[in-house]
Amino acid sequence: MLAVAAVLATSTAGAGMAQAAPESTQLSADGVTTIEFRQSAESLREFWTPERLQRAAENELPAPVVTFESAKRAHEKAQKNQRKVREHGPVAANAAAPTGRAAVTASPLTTNSAIADLSRSDLASPLGWQVNIAGRLFFSTGDGGYSSCTASAIVSNNKNSIWTAGHCIHGGKNGGFYSNFVFAPGYDETAPWGYWPLQKGIVSSAWANDSDFHWGDVGGGIVAAPEAGYGNLQDWTGAYGYRFNSDSDIDDVTSLGYPVDGYNRTSAELYNGTKPMYCHGNAVDAGNWNPLDNRLKLACDMGGGASGGPMIINFGVNSQIVGTNSHRIADDHNQWVENYLYSSNHGGNAAGVINWLNAN
Repeated sequence: MLAVAAVLATSTAGAGMAQAAPESTQLSADGVTTIEFRQSAESLREFWTPERLQRAAENELPAPVVTFESAKRAHEKAQKNQRKVREHGPVAANAAAPTGRAAVTASPLTTNSAIADLSRSDLASPLGWQVNIAGRLFFSTGDGGYSSCTASAIVSNNKNSIWTAGHCIHGGKNGGFYSNFVFAPGYDETAPWGYWPLQKGIVSSAWANDSDFHWGDVGGGIVAAPEAGYGNLQDWTGAYGYRFNSDSDIDDVTSLGYPVDGYNRTSAELYNGTKPMYCHGNAVDAGNWNPLDNRLKLACDMGGGASGGPMIINFGVNSQIVGTNSHRIADDHNQWVENYLYSSNHGGNAAGVINWLNAN
Protein backbone atom coordinates (compact mmCIF):
# COMPACT_ATOMS: atom_id res chain seq x y z
CA MET A 1 0.00 0.00 0.00
CA LEU A 2 1.41 3.36 -1.01
CA ALA A 3 1.05 6.40 1.20
CA VAL A 4 1.34 10.16 0.99
CA ALA A 5 4.27 11.66 2.87
CA ALA A 6 4.45 15.38 3.58
CA VAL A 7 7.88 16.90 3.10
CA LEU A 8 8.99 18.80 6.22
CA ALA A 9 12.34 19.25 7.96
CA THR A 10 12.96 19.79 11.66
CA SER A 11 15.49 19.18 14.43
CA THR A 12 15.31 17.38 17.71
CA ALA A 13 13.57 19.03 20.65
CA GLY A 14 15.25 22.09 22.06
CA ALA A 15 15.17 24.67 24.80
CA GLY A 16 12.18 26.74 25.82
CA MET A 17 10.06 28.82 23.52
CA ALA A 18 10.57 32.57 23.18
CA GLN A 19 7.16 33.40 21.79
CA ALA A 20 4.20 34.54 23.85
CA ALA A 21 0.83 32.88 23.34
CA PRO A 22 -0.99 33.97 20.17
CA GLU A 23 -3.45 36.80 20.56
CA SER A 24 -6.19 35.13 18.55
CA THR A 25 -7.07 32.17 16.38
CA GLN A 26 -10.17 32.34 14.24
CA LEU A 27 -12.05 30.46 11.54
CA SER A 28 -13.46 32.82 8.95
CA ALA A 29 -16.52 32.34 6.78
CA ASP A 30 -14.31 32.15 3.71
CA GLY A 31 -12.59 28.86 4.43
CA VAL A 32 -9.36 30.10 6.04
CA THR A 33 -7.97 29.68 9.54
CA THR A 34 -5.80 32.51 10.87
CA ILE A 35 -3.64 33.44 13.83
CA GLU A 36 -2.06 36.62 15.14
CA PHE A 37 1.24 36.54 17.02
CA ARG A 38 2.58 39.14 19.42
CA GLN A 39 6.28 38.37 19.67
CA SER A 40 8.80 41.07 18.80
CA ALA A 41 11.48 40.91 16.14
CA GLU A 42 14.07 41.46 18.86
CA SER A 43 12.92 38.48 20.94
CA LEU A 44 12.97 36.23 17.86
CA ARG A 45 16.48 37.36 16.94
CA GLU A 46 17.58 36.35 20.42
CA PHE A 47 15.74 33.04 20.22
CA TRP A 48 17.15 31.95 16.87
CA THR A 49 20.75 31.29 17.79
CA PRO A 50 23.10 29.88 15.12
CA GLU A 51 22.83 26.46 16.76
CA ARG A 52 19.05 26.44 16.59
CA LEU A 53 19.05 27.63 12.99
CA GLN A 54 21.49 24.88 12.03
CA ARG A 55 19.33 22.22 13.69
CA ALA A 56 16.21 23.52 11.96
CA ALA A 57 17.88 23.57 8.53
CA GLU A 58 19.67 20.24 8.60
CA ASN A 59 17.43 17.75 10.39
CA GLU A 60 14.30 16.00 9.16
CA LEU A 61 11.05 15.33 10.98
CA PRO A 62 9.42 11.91 10.37
CA ALA A 63 6.84 12.90 7.77
CA PRO A 64 3.09 12.55 8.42
CA VAL A 65 1.89 9.55 6.39
CA VAL A 66 -1.63 8.59 5.30
CA THR A 67 -2.93 5.95 2.91
CA PHE A 68 -4.47 6.95 -0.40
CA GLU A 69 -7.87 5.89 0.96
CA SER A 70 -7.60 8.07 4.07
CA ALA A 71 -6.35 10.97 1.92
CA LYS A 72 -9.43 10.55 -0.28
CA ARG A 73 -11.73 10.54 2.78
CA ALA A 74 -10.03 13.67 4.12
CA HIS A 75 -10.53 15.41 0.80
CA GLU A 76 -14.20 14.40 0.59
CA LYS A 77 -14.80 15.56 4.17
CA ALA A 78 -13.09 18.87 3.41
CA GLN A 79 -15.34 19.35 0.40
CA LYS A 80 -18.43 18.62 2.51
CA ASN A 81 -17.30 21.00 5.26
CA GLN A 82 -16.80 23.82 2.79
CA ARG A 83 -20.09 23.59 0.88
CA LYS A 84 -21.33 26.67 2.75
CA VAL A 85 -18.10 28.57 2.17
CA ARG A 86 -18.12 31.29 -0.47
CA GLU A 87 -16.48 29.97 -3.65
CA HIS A 88 -13.34 31.87 -4.59
CA GLY A 89 -12.91 32.42 -8.30
CA PRO A 90 -9.64 32.44 -10.28
CA VAL A 91 -7.19 35.12 -9.18
CA ALA A 92 -3.90 36.28 -10.66
CA ALA A 93 -1.24 38.96 -10.20
CA ASN A 94 2.05 39.78 -11.88
CA ALA A 95 5.42 39.54 -10.19
CA ALA A 96 7.03 42.62 -8.63
CA ALA A 97 10.70 43.48 -9.05
CA PRO A 98 12.71 44.68 -6.04
CA THR A 99 13.39 48.36 -5.59
CA GLY A 100 15.59 48.00 -2.50
CA ARG A 101 18.92 46.38 -1.79
CA ALA A 102 18.28 43.23 -3.83
CA ALA A 103 17.77 45.28 -6.99
CA VAL A 104 21.21 46.80 -6.62
CA THR A 105 23.27 43.80 -5.56
CA ALA A 106 21.79 40.91 -7.57
CA SER A 107 22.06 40.13 -11.26
CA PRO A 108 18.85 39.62 -13.26
CA LEU A 109 17.69 36.46 -15.01
CA THR A 110 16.79 37.08 -18.63
CA THR A 111 14.30 34.47 -19.90
CA ASN A 112 12.71 31.23 -18.85
CA SER A 113 14.50 29.54 -21.77
CA ALA A 114 17.71 29.80 -19.75
CA ILE A 115 16.45 26.91 -17.58
CA ALA A 116 16.79 23.36 -18.87
CA ASP A 117 14.47 20.52 -17.80
CA LEU A 118 15.88 19.20 -14.56
CA SER A 119 14.37 16.45 -12.41
CA ARG A 120 17.58 15.93 -10.43
CA SER A 121 17.73 19.17 -8.45
CA ASP A 122 20.68 21.49 -8.83
CA LEU A 123 21.90 24.72 -7.24
CA ALA A 124 19.61 27.65 -7.95
CA SER A 125 22.13 30.31 -6.90
CA PRO A 126 23.32 31.23 -10.44
CA LEU A 127 19.79 31.91 -11.69
CA GLY A 128 19.61 35.58 -10.66
CA TRP A 129 17.80 37.85 -8.23
CA GLN A 130 14.45 36.11 -8.54
CA VAL A 131 15.86 33.21 -6.51
CA ASN A 132 16.25 35.61 -3.56
CA ILE A 133 12.48 36.01 -3.35
CA ALA A 134 12.38 32.45 -1.97
CA GLY A 135 14.00 31.59 1.33
CA ARG A 136 13.83 29.52 4.48
CA LEU A 137 11.01 29.67 7.00
CA PHE A 138 12.21 28.75 10.50
CA PHE A 139 9.78 27.92 13.33
CA SER A 140 9.20 25.94 16.50
CA THR A 141 6.92 22.93 16.65
CA GLY A 142 4.52 22.13 19.45
CA ASP A 143 6.87 19.54 20.94
CA GLY A 144 9.62 22.12 21.48
CA GLY A 145 11.59 21.15 18.37
CA TYR A 146 12.92 23.43 15.67
CA SER A 147 11.74 23.14 12.09
CA SER A 148 12.20 24.73 8.71
CA CYS A 149 10.46 24.84 5.37
CA THR A 150 10.78 26.89 2.21
CA ALA A 151 8.66 30.00 1.66
CA SER A 152 8.65 32.99 -0.68
CA ALA A 153 7.49 36.58 -0.88
CA ILE A 154 4.23 36.88 -2.82
CA VAL A 155 2.68 40.01 -4.31
CA SER A 156 0.00 41.49 -2.05
CA ASN A 157 -1.59 44.78 -1.16
CA ASN A 158 0.30 44.91 2.15
CA LYS A 159 3.65 44.15 0.43
CA ASN A 160 4.72 41.99 3.38
CA SER A 161 3.16 38.61 2.52
CA ILE A 162 4.78 35.18 2.21
CA TRP A 163 3.52 31.94 0.64
CA THR A 164 4.23 28.38 1.75
CA ALA A 165 2.57 25.01 2.35
CA GLY A 166 -0.19 24.76 4.94
CA HIS A 167 1.67 22.03 6.80
CA CYS A 168 4.60 24.43 7.29
CA ILE A 169 2.33 26.77 9.30
CA HIS A 170 -0.15 24.41 10.99
CA GLY A 171 -0.16 20.78 12.09
CA GLY A 172 -3.40 19.97 10.24
CA LYS A 173 -6.31 17.97 11.65
CA ASN A 174 -5.95 17.59 15.44
CA GLY A 175 -2.94 19.93 15.33
CA GLY A 176 -2.40 23.65 15.74
CA PHE A 177 -0.30 26.55 14.58
CA TYR A 178 3.46 26.41 15.02
CA SER A 179 5.34 29.35 16.56
CA ASN A 180 8.48 31.51 16.55
CA PHE A 181 8.34 32.00 12.77
CA VAL A 182 11.04 33.95 10.96
CA PHE A 183 11.45 34.16 7.18
CA ALA A 184 14.95 34.48 5.69
CA PRO A 185 14.64 35.45 1.98
CA GLY A 186 17.57 34.58 -0.24
CA TYR A 187 18.99 32.24 2.41
CA ASP A 188 22.35 30.82 1.30
CA GLU A 189 24.11 29.51 4.43
CA THR A 190 23.42 32.96 5.88
CA ALA A 191 20.49 35.39 5.72
CA PRO A 192 21.71 38.35 3.62
CA TRP A 193 18.28 40.03 3.58
CA GLY A 194 17.58 39.54 7.30
CA TYR A 195 15.11 37.52 9.37
CA TRP A 196 11.53 38.76 8.97
CA PRO A 197 9.23 37.80 11.90
CA LEU A 198 5.78 36.45 11.08
CA GLN A 199 3.02 38.61 12.60
CA LYS A 200 -0.02 36.80 11.17
CA GLY A 201 -0.40 33.27 9.85
CA ILE A 202 -3.03 31.67 7.64
CA VAL A 203 -3.88 28.25 6.23
CA SER A 204 -6.87 26.93 4.35
CA SER A 205 -9.49 25.46 6.64
CA ALA A 206 -9.38 22.35 4.44
CA TRP A 207 -5.87 21.88 5.81
CA ALA A 208 -6.50 22.95 9.42
CA ASN A 209 -9.64 20.82 9.81
CA ASP A 210 -9.06 17.86 7.49
CA SER A 211 -5.37 17.72 6.43
CA ASP A 212 -6.51 17.78 2.81
CA PHE A 213 -3.44 17.29 0.61
CA HIS A 214 -5.44 17.37 -2.63
CA TRP A 215 -6.70 20.95 -2.44
CA GLY A 216 -5.85 22.33 0.99
CA ASP A 217 -2.10 22.28 1.69
CA VAL A 218 -1.67 26.04 1.23
CA GLY A 219 -0.72 28.76 3.68
CA GLY A 220 1.16 31.94 4.26
CA GLY A 221 1.45 34.96 6.48
CA ILE A 222 2.31 38.60 6.95
CA VAL A 223 5.78 39.55 8.14
CA ALA A 224 7.34 42.62 9.73
CA ALA A 225 10.71 44.15 8.93
CA PRO A 226 13.69 42.81 10.88
CA GLU A 227 14.57 46.31 12.07
CA ALA A 228 14.21 49.96 11.12
CA GLY A 229 15.41 50.88 7.65
CA TYR A 230 14.27 47.76 5.81
CA GLY A 231 10.93 49.01 4.51
CA ASN A 232 8.56 46.32 3.22
CA LEU A 233 9.47 42.82 2.00
CA GLN A 234 8.11 43.20 -1.53
CA ASP A 235 10.19 46.29 -2.29
CA TRP A 236 13.21 44.85 -0.50
CA THR A 237 13.45 41.50 -2.32
CA GLY A 238 10.78 41.54 -5.00
CA ALA A 239 7.80 39.17 -4.90
CA TYR A 240 6.40 36.38 -7.05
CA GLY A 241 3.04 36.88 -8.69
CA TYR A 242 0.45 34.12 -8.76
CA ARG A 243 -2.09 32.37 -10.96
CA PHE A 244 -4.61 30.36 -8.95
CA ASN A 245 -7.20 28.95 -11.35
CA SER A 246 -7.20 25.18 -10.67
CA ASP A 247 -4.89 24.31 -13.57
CA SER A 248 -3.14 20.95 -13.18
CA ASP A 249 -1.41 20.44 -16.55
CA ILE A 250 1.14 23.25 -16.76
CA ASP A 251 4.27 23.46 -18.92
CA ASP A 252 7.64 24.93 -17.95
CA VAL A 253 7.29 24.85 -14.16
CA THR A 254 10.25 25.72 -11.92
CA SER A 255 10.25 24.45 -8.33
CA LEU A 256 12.51 26.05 -5.71
CA GLY A 257 13.38 24.64 -2.30
CA TYR A 258 15.91 23.99 0.43
CA PRO A 259 15.89 20.16 0.60
CA VAL A 260 17.67 18.34 3.39
CA ASP A 261 17.27 15.06 1.52
CA GLY A 262 15.85 13.79 -1.74
CA TYR A 263 14.92 10.76 -3.81
CA ASN A 264 18.15 8.77 -4.21
CA ARG A 265 20.12 11.79 -3.00
CA THR A 266 22.25 12.28 0.10
CA SER A 267 22.00 15.25 2.42
CA ALA A 268 25.56 16.22 1.56
CA GLU A 269 24.70 16.36 -2.16
CA LEU A 270 21.94 18.82 -1.29
CA TYR A 271 24.15 21.01 0.93
CA ASN A 272 22.24 19.95 4.05
CA GLY A 273 19.41 22.33 3.28
CA THR A 274 21.57 25.45 3.42
CA LYS A 275 21.42 26.42 -0.28
CA PRO A 276 18.55 26.95 -2.73
CA MET A 277 17.94 24.13 -5.20
CA TYR A 278 15.63 23.89 -8.19
CA CYS A 279 13.90 21.51 -10.59
CA HIS A 280 12.25 22.37 -13.90
CA GLY A 281 9.82 20.56 -16.19
CA ASN A 282 6.15 20.11 -17.07
CA ALA A 283 3.64 19.61 -14.27
CA VAL A 284 0.87 17.11 -14.99
CA ASP A 285 -2.46 16.20 -13.41
CA ALA A 286 -1.67 13.66 -10.69
CA GLY A 287 -5.19 12.21 -10.74
CA ASN A 288 -5.11 11.09 -14.36
CA TRP A 289 -8.75 12.08 -15.05
CA ASN A 290 -9.84 11.45 -11.44
CA PRO A 291 -12.13 14.44 -10.66
CA LEU A 292 -11.36 14.15 -6.93
CA ASP A 293 -7.62 14.49 -7.47
CA ASN A 294 -6.28 17.46 -9.43
CA ARG A 295 -2.94 17.82 -7.67
CA LEU A 296 0.13 18.94 -9.62
CA LYS A 297 2.84 16.32 -10.21
CA LEU A 298 6.37 17.40 -11.16
CA ALA A 299 9.42 15.21 -11.82
CA CYS A 300 11.74 16.38 -9.03
CA ASP A 301 13.85 14.68 -6.36
CA MET A 302 13.66 17.36 -3.63
CA GLY A 303 12.53 16.07 -0.24
CA GLY A 304 12.49 17.27 3.37
CA GLY A 305 12.97 21.02 3.71
CA ALA A 306 11.65 21.80 0.21
CA SER A 307 8.05 21.88 1.48
CA GLY A 308 6.44 25.24 0.93
CA GLY A 309 8.70 26.10 -1.98
CA PRO A 310 6.97 27.70 -4.95
CA MET A 311 6.13 25.99 -8.22
CA ILE A 312 6.50 28.86 -10.70
CA ILE A 313 5.70 29.58 -14.34
CA ASN A 314 7.51 32.20 -16.46
CA PHE A 315 10.44 32.09 -14.07
CA GLY A 316 12.69 35.08 -14.58
CA VAL A 317 10.20 36.93 -16.79
CA ASN A 318 6.93 37.26 -14.88
CA SER A 319 7.37 34.64 -12.17
CA GLN A 320 3.96 33.47 -10.97
CA ILE A 321 3.22 30.79 -8.36
CA VAL A 322 0.89 28.04 -9.62
CA GLY A 323 1.63 25.39 -6.97
CA THR A 324 3.52 24.71 -3.75
CA ASN A 325 5.86 21.83 -2.86
CA SER A 326 3.75 19.63 -0.60
CA HIS A 327 4.44 15.89 -0.50
CA ARG A 328 5.88 12.75 -2.10
CA ILE A 329 4.55 9.19 -2.45
CA ALA A 330 5.88 6.69 0.07
CA ASP A 331 5.41 3.00 0.86
CA ASP A 332 4.37 1.43 4.17
CA HIS A 333 7.90 1.98 5.48
CA ASN A 334 7.77 5.69 4.63
CA GLN A 335 10.29 5.20 1.80
CA TRP A 336 9.76 7.27 -1.33
CA VAL A 337 8.94 5.14 -4.35
CA GLU A 338 9.18 7.57 -7.29
CA ASN A 339 10.89 10.73 -8.45
CA TYR A 340 7.88 13.04 -8.27
CA LEU A 341 7.02 16.04 -6.12
CA TYR A 342 3.35 16.94 -5.60
CA SER A 343 1.41 20.16 -4.96
CA SER A 344 -2.16 20.64 -3.80
CA ASN A 345 -4.28 22.03 -6.60
CA HIS A 346 -4.22 25.83 -6.39
CA GLY A 347 -7.83 26.72 -6.98
CA GLY A 348 -10.45 28.01 -4.54
CA ASN A 349 -8.47 27.34 -1.34
CA ALA A 350 -5.35 29.09 -2.62
CA ALA A 351 -7.50 31.97 -3.87
CA GLY A 352 -9.11 32.25 -0.42
CA VAL A 353 -5.71 32.49 1.27
CA ILE A 354 -4.32 35.14 -1.08
CA ASN A 355 -7.59 37.10 -0.87
CA TRP A 356 -7.23 37.21 2.90
CA LEU A 357 -3.60 38.33 2.63
CA ASN A 358 -4.62 41.09 0.25
CA ALA A 359 -7.32 42.26 2.67
CA ASN A 360 -5.06 42.42 5.74
